[in-house]
Formats: sequence, C-alpha cells, structure tokens
Amino acid sequence: MALAARGGFTNATDLADYLVQKGIPFREAHQLVSKIVYDCLKLNKTLEDLSLKEYKKHSPFINEDVYAAINIQHCVAARQILGGPAPASVLEVIRQAKEKLDP
Repeated sequence: MALAARGGFTNATDLADYLVQKGIPFREAHQLVSKIVYDCLKLNKTLEDLSLKEYKKHSPFINEDVYAAINIQHCVAARQILGGPAPASVLEVIRQAKEKLDP
C-alpha cells in the first residue's frame, strides 16, 4: 500500500501545507504544487523523487525538510481524525466497532 500511495501524489496536499507553514498563502501554495506535480508528470517522477534543486526552481522556501513533510508515513500519521488513516484513528474506529458488537 505504501508503494502504491507514492505514485498517486497523495502527498500533494501535504506539500501545500508545508509551503503554507513556510509563510506562503494557501492559494499560492496550491498553484505551486500544481506546477510541481506537472513537472513530476513530465519527468515521470514522484514528489519524493524530485531533487532539492528541482524544488528550488519553484520556490526558495523549499528546503531539505520538505522530504520529511511529504513522507507517506508522515502524511498518513498526520490524518488523525475519525475515519482518517492515522494508526491511532484506525484503532479508535476498531475499538468503537468492537464495543458495538460485544453483547
């Protein structure tokens, strides 16, 4: 599943969130990410495959820490909402289901 998630740009939103944390307005961050994803498609690369130099072509705000921000495991773990994919969220849904099923 982790390998499949890498190929679908599921971490593009996390890249936009990263840019927002760097002080870029979300609208601008969204536009930047769309251009970065377009470059990935042209180069047959994933976001993780881009070099820092390739990222820097789009924004000087992108630094080495971008790779941690777009790491699939990090992205999944960050989605800690009911029904989300974070391990803690999944365990909570399982706990609730077991509670309902126990007589």
